[in-house]
Amino acid sequence: MRQGFRGSALIMRGLWVQPRDGRAFYRTRRGGKVTLIPLPDLPHDHPDFIAAWAEAARTLQPQEKPKAGTIASIWAAAMDTDDFRSLNPDYSRKLALQAKLICAKAGHVKGAAVKPVHVERDVNDAPDPRARRKAWRFWAKYAKRRGYISDDPTDVDLPKLPKGQGHPAWTADDVAKFRARWSIGTAPRAAMELMLHSGLRVVDAVRAGPQNVQRDGVLVIRQSKTGGEAYVPWTCPLPSWSGPDERPTMFAALAPFAGHLTFLATLQGKTRSAKALATMMQDACKAAGIAVSAHGLRKARAVILAENGATPHQIGSWTGHESLGEVARYARSMDRRRAVIGTVPEQEVETGGGSSGNATA
Repeated sequence: MRQGFRGSALIMRGLWVQPRDGRAFYRTRRGGKVTLIPLPDLPHDHPDFIAAWAEAARTLQPQEKPKAGTIASIWAAAMDTDDFRSLNPDYSRKLALQAKLICAKAGHVKGAAVKPVHVERDVNDAPDPRARRKAWRFWAKYAKRRGYISDDPTDVDLPKLPKGQGHPAWTADDVAKFRARWSIGTAPRAAMELMLHSGLRVVDAVRAGPQNVQRDGVLVIRQSKTGGEAYVPWTCPLPSWSGPDERPTMFAALAPFAGHLTFLATLQGKTRSAKALATMMQDACKAAGIAVSAHGLRKARAVILAENGATPHQIGSWTGHESLGEVARYARSMDRRRAVIGTVPEQEVETGGGSSGNATA
């Protein structure tokens, strides 16, 4: 039966008490479906009971539809697209969470009024700046395509992280130590060589296989995180800006695991999960005595390409990065000394064959 509490002009609508045991609920029927929210086992005039009832009523009340053209309405439309539904489930949940936080803060603001300064301020204030910026970029991509905004306001810098945070790129010394510890024929070595050459994220590295290599010798894979494609030179000639060709080493490392749907399948042919691969690489790096992660291999590939003169667009084509601004930041972390002294042959002309002292990854 429905009940109500009257006092101090308060009517507790939606209060329902279970006849069998006397438990109290907030009850509502929306769209033909009954929803019950349990309330505290307290007298109905108790302040905590009233506060819980009020919160339940607020939570279940019909949500006002956002006005057209606002940040919130654009988010609602963007998340009702095939692009959003095709994203990796974990990534789409993260985007949805960030969208909720953005809309709670500024959902009523017109999308056309959003400027880089607003995005940068929101990103800097967010608990997870990187996730917030990615959410804004997804929003802006849809908003610009549909004509809600004319210019993309999301090319903003992340706040500087304290030392020790983030995923550092692997150095040539890290690669050498890992190779010394994990020989050809081991799963960690195969995974490292694949991710170092391809620049794939862990979630995509576990899916990559012979079926992704096209007739022209390019490995093409649609990324789980963004939906965009990465184009990795596999058996085709390498571009001049690729750096040393270490594909023979990679092919040798992958050979013991060949014959399956994916390159990094177990010896029994079972496809590894992204979580299993990340854990394996974390343990393998510790065993090799290097303080890096699997994601740092993706950064290392971007840095290697930048060191050898690749443009942000060329790097993005290889690694699949959606943001050329992010790639440009990798390019700025390139080996400045190598950029200044030029190629090894040029150095030999000037010095009579002296070594530059630079290691390559």
